[in-house]
Amino acid sequence: MSDQSQTNTRRATGRTYPPGYGIVEPVANYRPWDVDPEFAELYGSIKDHTMVDIYRLWTLWFIARQVPAGDILEIGSWRGGSGAVLARAAIAPVRTVPARRVYLADTFAGVVKATERDTYYRGGEHANTSADIVRDLLASVGAPGVEILEGVFPDQTGAAVSGRRFALCHIDVDVYQSAKDCFEWAWPRMEAGGVVVFDDFGFYGCEGVTSFVAEIAGQGLTVVPSLSGQAIVTRAG
Repeated sequence: MSDQSQTNTRRATGRTYPPGYGIVEPVANYRPWDVDPEFAELYGSIKDHTMVDIYRLWTLWFIARQVPAGDILEIGSWRGGSGAVLARAAIAPVRTVPARRVYLADTFAGVVKATERDTYYRGGEHANTSADIVRDLLASVGAPGVEILEGVFPDQTGAAVSGRRFALCHIDVDVYQSAKDCFEWAWPRMEAGGVVVFDDFGFYGCEGVTSFVAEIAGQGLTVVPSLSGQAIVTRAG
C-alpha cells in the first residue's frame, strides 16, 4: 500500500530514481473499470479509504470473482478500501462458487517488522486507522459478515483462521519480513488454483517486498509481475 506510490508514479516529482526504478507508463487502452457500473460505484465509495489505486483495485475485483472455492484473506487493510472491494466481489452475483468468508487482518497500529532490508519503512507508518473505521466502511458499502483480525498477522491472529482454506490472499504489508511471514503461513493453506497477490512488489520504498518476491520466484514458483505494481502467484496444486 506504500504511501510512496501516491507520488512516485507521477512524472512531476523531481525525484532521481536508482537503477531499476522510474515512472511506468503502460500503453494499453482497455479500461474495464470504466464500464463496470458496480465496480465504479463501489470505487467512488471507498477511494478515500485506500492508498491502492484503481488499477490494482480492479485487478483484485477481477481475480476475486474468478478464483475457486475457498475463503479470502487480506493482510494489511489500513482503512478498509481494498478489503471492501474484495468483500463485495465475494458476494457478486456472477460468482459460481459457494459463498466464501472474508477475513481482513491488520495491526491497526501501523507497519511492523521493518528491518535493514527495508529502505523506507521504519515501523509504525499507516497507524491512522482503526478496526471501527473498517467496520463502518464495510457496512456502508453493503459488505456484511466480514471478520476483522486485529493484531500482527500471523503471529497474533493467524491461529484464528489456521484451519481455513483460501482462494485468494492479498498481502499488503510493505516490508520484507512481514511479507515473508504472511506468505509462508498462507501458501500451504491455498486451494489449488488459489492466488496470492503482493500489493507492494513494484514500488520504490518497498524494495524489501520486491526482494522477497524475487526469492520465491527463484524457488520454482511462477510469479507474474504486473505493470500496476502487483505480483501474482497462483498455486498449481
